[in-house]
Amino acid sequence: MAHDVLAFGEALLRLQPTGDERIEDAALFHAYVGGAELNTACALASLGLRAAWFSVLPEGPLGRRVLQKLRGAGVDVALVKTAPGRLGSYWCEYGQPPRAIEVIYDRRDSSVCNVRAEDVPGDALRAARLFYVSGITPALSPRTREVALAMAESARAAGVTVAADLNYRARLWAAAEAAPVLERLAKAAHVVIATEEDLKTLYGLGGAGEDVAQAAQARFDVRTLVLTRGGLGALSLEAGRIRSAPAFPVSRVDRIGAGDAFTAGFLWASLTGRAEQALDCGLALAALKHSIPGDALATTPAELLALLERDTREIRR
Repeated sequence: MAHDVLAFGEALLRLQPTGDERIEDAALFHAYVGGAELNTACALASLGLRAAWFSVLPEGPLGRRVLQKLRGAGVDVALVKTAPGRLGSYWCEYGQPPRAIEVIYDRRDSSVCNVRAEDVPGDALRAARLFYVSGITPALSPRTREVALAMAESARAAGVTVAADLNYRARLWAAAEAAPVLERLAKAAHVVIATEEDLKTLYGLGGAGEDVAQAAQARFDVRTLVLTRGGLGALSLEAGRIRSAPAFPVSRVDRIGAGDAFTAGFLWASLTGRAEQALDCGLALAALKHSIPGDALATTPAELLALLERDTREIRR
């Protein structure tokens, strides 16, 4: 059966001290499975779409832990490859003000970094309604870069909708290296999601939000440009029409994964005939994710629609 969404990316294990302790002092840690595309696939599956995730996982208990998480969320993992290797991880220290959130990556040479072109599920890719990848995956290794770009371009050539979240990570690669790669990815996509900050860092785009969106859409020649603006909400530009929506109020239990939840809400609305509500669905899920610990959001269409119905935001356009 063809999938609604096929995503390609890395799995990570987040290790986080319980409470507000520092990493060097903590005796107990939470362990959460995550990864940008994995988080998005889990949320989409919980919303009832046929979501599949492709990657390379290490053989052994850590790889099995990731597969268990995905299966529990309803994601199809039949396309996942396993090989000797390691699972990437990151250590996260949640500081209360004035301490910032600190992230320490330990993901170099993880199993997915050695993905091969022959591992790619070409038939499933061409049969999917939408292919999704983030800008994090091309940053991991030359092989993930080659495979991510090739999958996006092959999917587009086959008539599959391609969506990409540029997701620039300065701790993975320099802006000068990332900019041309992410521009090529964006030009292969039909839907590009980006933050104002990333577009300024990578391409020097500035000004008002609408100006940034228009400049990015023209630069990438993309059908739909979505600009996320943190506490200011988000806006989208498509066919000359600008939509905007303010953010929902949030309770800051765990902000990690909120961007992936936004992407899931936006794509779910786009794939289920709710394009007019796509921004609202994305922002609602981003707010919901803030209230839940862990990287991936599990929800239901009923919960999402109920949240939209009791929307108390003051500005709507």
